[in-house]
Amino acid sequence: MLSNLSEVRPSRLASLPPKAIAPSVAAPRSPAAAVLSQELIAGFQAWPVWMVMGWDDIRQRYRRSVLGPFWITMSMGVFILVLSIIYSRLFHTRLEVYMPFLTAGYIVWGFISASTNEACNVFQESGRIIKQIKLPYSVYVMRVVCRNFIVFLHTIVIYVPVAIYFKVVPTPMSLLAVAGLLLVVVNQIWLTIVIGIFSTRYRDITPIVATAIQLLIFATPIMWMVGSARSLQLVADFNPAYHLIELVRAPFLGMAPQPLSWIVGIGMAIIGWGLAAALLVRTARRIVYWV
Repeated sequence: MLSNLSEVRPSRLASLPPKAIAPSVAAPRSPAAAVLSQELIAGFQAWPVWMVMGWDDIRQRYRRSVLGPFWITMSMGVFILVLSIIYSRLFHTRLEVYMPFLTAGYIVWGFISASTNEACNVFQESGRIIKQIKLPYSVYVMRVVCRNFIVFLHTIVIYVPVAIYFKVVPTPMSLLAVAGLLLVVVNQIWLTIVIGIFSTRYRDITPIVATAIQLLIFATPIMWMVGSARSLQLVADFNPAYHLIELVRAPFLGMAPQPLSWIVGIGMAIIGWGLAAALLVRTARRIVYWV
């Protein structure tokens, strides 16, 4: 978790060109379009800002550490190894089948759960910057998603030796993992916006989200397989986290994700971005008073 990180150093922002910090956007016609242009479009255009902030968060978190972020890789690798040996016997599943399944699913889940938990403090942890510098709020959202995606890139290397050892052969379907991962990131951005706004206004949201994440890991087929039981299949089908994970895990295992997973992932993106845009339009001028 990186939720207690210190603020990004002002010198890092000062080194960026002015257009990166405050990119110019075309003048919109309506107030709602103006807010979306200033808070979303301008935020995505300011990608050097949130990339620097996200990377600086990682550096500050692991300063004076020899291995840096690879400590997360090592700890997760040991966790997956131990869990695979124990749970494969509990579930009477062959290790060569269970370990690649658990590795791919748990790594994707790590990105989703960490980003969701840290979304509760997305504006609060940048409160000093928000009160001093006018930046699009989406910059702080992308900061959280970016730094967790960097951690994801460090941990995804765990799957490589697992796939090699258990001879998981890549297929043309494996390329769908890129599209699935992109859809996961798109959904994670709007979810961070929504949770960030609600948790900034109502501080009770933070423990609620933390509890929901703890429960969701047991209700999601990450450590257990769906199998042939109809009751378990229903739990998976009504679980949006399962479909997002399956969009990446299935291609890693050489299979194509189910059409239902694509439908759920795309549907969540459309509905979620509509909700996030509406919340930004309504609360953009109030967030600075809530942090």
